[in-house]
Amino acid sequence: MSKLKRVGNYIAAIFKLGRTERMAKETYRNMQTIEDRFAGWETRERQLRNGVKQMVQSETQALMARNAELARNFTELSRRLDQILRTPAGEQPISTPADPSDRDESGIGAVMDSFYHRLENKYRGTTSDIRNRLRIYLPDVESAVIRTGGKPVMDIGCGRGEWLSLLNDTGITALGIDTNPVQIADVQEKGLDARQGNARSALTDAEDNSMACITAHHLIEHLPFEEVLWITREAMRVLAPGGVLLFETPNVRNVLVGATSFHNDPTHLHPMTDPVLTVLFETVGFHPIETRHLHPHEKLAEFMAKPGFDPELANLMFGAQDLAILGHKPLQEA
Repeated sequence: MSKLKRVGNYIAAIFKLGRTERMAKETYRNMQTIEDRFAGWETRERQLRNGVKQMVQSETQALMARNAELARNFTELSRRLDQILRTPAGEQPISTPADPSDRDESGIGAVMDSFYHRLENKYRGTTSDIRNRLRIYLPDVESAVIRTGGKPVMDIGCGRGEWLSLLNDTGITALGIDTNPVQIADVQEKGLDARQGNARSALTDAEDNSMACITAHHLIEHLPFEEVLWITREAMRVLAPGGVLLFETPNVRNVLVGATSFHNDPTHLHPMTDPVLTVLFETVGFHPIETRHLHPHEKLAEFMAKPGFDPELANLMFGAQDLAILGHKPLQEA
């Protein structure tokens, strides 16, 4: 091949290389444009998806609030029906159960009161321990007191008065109700507002919208379900808008609680689970509703750290020992 021809080939190759480079740059620009458009589509799709999600969440919340309002209306109608069905002599409403806490004033009743006081002192835990456990609820109660303009708290089944004492130390006005005169006497000696009586009479006598919180720690498992339902319904009337109903009960999802410690108290009737309590609060019209699983056994961390030990099994055995449910009375009708 002549030198002239080789030079021609080189020149042709250079031109081809230039065209290739231009084509490559153009292709890159086109790809960049497509990528930018695709990114824009992704952004719009994400925005649309988030918009739809927010709309669904908003509609769901609105529907839940509306359902809660309807439930409250139904609850109020049922309460008024009970009042209408009362006999002229003022006896118990036909549609509600007799109060299971009617006291036995005989000698055996006094022994029962003394027995239960001893049982709590021996197995419930020290007053200091119980106060420390109950501190977790203080933010909920303080918020409710603020929302309701400083209204008081009613503690049903106040027992030895640990919760009343804690509230008093925090500057919150609270009164306790309990059927046990032995425990009431001890609580009153501490200068706390504790009154002998039962949940039915205390709530019946309370005015509408008069309480910031109604609390019951380890009470509902002692009562027939219809009585728990009655307390829950009446609490809706007594609580001020923004108020909170709080029940705490043994958590029988913990196998050791369900199989052993729950039965250490012979006055326990049956366990109350979170599905049952949630539906109960929904039926009465509380919204929102929160459940909490509290106070795991001290051995939980030890078994969770054991190599090869199933974490689910560890929680079943040593998980939360107490269950709490908090229901809010809405500040205003939806």
